[in-house]
Amino acid sequence: MIKNNEKAIQEAAYYIWQNAGCPQGQDEYFWAMAVEQINNNNKSCNSLKKCSNSKSSSCKSSASKKASTAKKTSSSAKSSSAKKSSK
Repeated sequence: MIKNNEKAIQEAAYYIWQNAGCPQGQDEYFWAMAVEQINNNNKSCNSLKKCSNSKSSSCKSSASKKASTAKKTSSSAKSSSAKKSSK
């Protein structure tokens, strides 16, 4: 039986390989890319978990800044679309 993490790496490597056009002889390269991708995802998830479990104001302010920026971006995109369609 393959461990969950190894299975995830295997699947990620396969999709990275497919997206690269299925080149032959680069198995180790795509495996390493998948490992790096999964490690980066795990670091991001761990960071978010720490932040959500923490009552730290820095985590909360960081999260609220990101949400605020996302709302502003969304609003400006909508207003740009409305201006273009009204012309």
